[in-house]
Amino acid sequence: MRWRGRLIAAGIVVLFNIMRYFYYHVYYDLPFDGTFFVLTAVFLAVAYAVGYHYDRADYLSRRDPLTGAYNRRSLIDHVRKLRLSGHPGYAVVLFDLDDFKEINDTYGHEAGDAVLRDFAETLTDFIGSRGIIARWGGDEFLAIFKDADEDFKIYGAEEIAARMNSLGYAGGRSIGVSFGIAVAPADGEDLESLVDAADHALYVNKTGRKSQV
Repeated sequence: MRWRGRLIAAGIVVLFNIMRYFYYHVYYDLPFDGTFFVLTAVFLAVAYAVGYHYDRADYLSRRDPLTGAYNRRSLIDHVRKLRLSGHPGYAVVLFDLDDFKEINDTYGHEAGDAVLRDFAETLTDFIGSRGIIARWGGDEFLAIFKDADEDFKIYGAEEIAARMNSLGYAGGRSIGVSFGIAVAPADGEDLESLVDAADHALYVNKTGRKSQV
């Protein structure tokens, strides 16, 4: 969660108290006592509380409430900033949990929610500072890997596949994950075309894995 709201609120209080000091104790030459610090502490406490609620609301507006991953709006904004900054290339990876409906039907929606939260946490740890993840909808997650080129489809796929194969279990059954990769600008200039390309690659991945069973 960002500190922007709290820092701005505290900065306003500090500025206000500097002005208050000069107005009362320099301009009017009123005696200076300890109440000045007491009032300053009260103002800072109020400012922190207000700033915290702002930061909390800002955090929740950018996150999926169930998994804590970014929401679709935040990811779209992130990609827009990448393009405006002239970022050379990035990869879009679409993830889909295999047979997720069966997990919900067999073990209940609470178990399904736990699977989504665990997967989002695993994916966030896996990506680290290399990018961000967002819950794209249902059991689909979208990841953005910065500084990725066309070769990412090879080495990135191997790395992702190895990490996905080490996932845990849901109610005693393994969690299968299919994914598809698209790289900008080779597979598209905008997010919509890149997601379409990643979705097609995911479909090929999923059907290929099922045909091997």
